Amino acid sequence: MEELTGEWVILKEDERIERNIDMKVILELAKKYEGQDITISKIPSTSYCFY
Repeated sequence: MEELTGEWVILKEDERIERNIDMKVILELAKKYEGQDITISKIPSTSYCFY
């Protein structure tokens, strides 16, 4: 299975508040938002097209 390339982001109220290509960095950054409703997601690179 091919790894999905892209960027990890932290979302809060539909706004990107943090972004990084490394998931470990995103998990560390997420600690700043402990107790808040956030979403961690991966945005695929533009080389992928989902139609």
